[in-house]
Amino acid sequence: MMNEEEYIRSKMGQKNPFKVPDGYFDKLTQQVMDRLPEQQTDRLPEQQTNEQQTKKKSAIIRHLRPLLYAAACICIAVFTATFFFGSHVEEDDTVANAQQDATYSDTYIDEAADYAMIDNEDIYYGLLADI
Repeated sequence: MMNEEEYIRSKMGQKNPFKVPDGYFDKLTQQVMDRLPEQQTDRLPEQQTNEQQTKKKSAIIRHLRPLLYAAACICIAVFTATFFFGSHVEEDDTVANAQQDATYSDTYIDEAADYAMIDNEDIYYGLLADI
């Protein structure tokens, strides 16, 4: 079997199908230079410094933009974590307050039972009567 290169050479021949127009590279540099925008050298020094300052500012902003994005992501993460973890702390406080209320109500019930002169046997009878 024939090699691919040999097959292509047998079909196309040894002639190079790619050609460059005569004098193309001689005119190329001049054509490129003609297409470039001309620099204005008649500007005032104040205008040049203002343009240089704006270029420096835009370069600084361009370099700091990823850092600003990262800082914004970190702030969002911190606020989100604070929101979620802060709500759990409040729930724990609510549970602790409910336990304190239950303790307070138990002491109140004990005082009320003492005031009404109800002893343990009366409480047991009352609970059994509900069954």
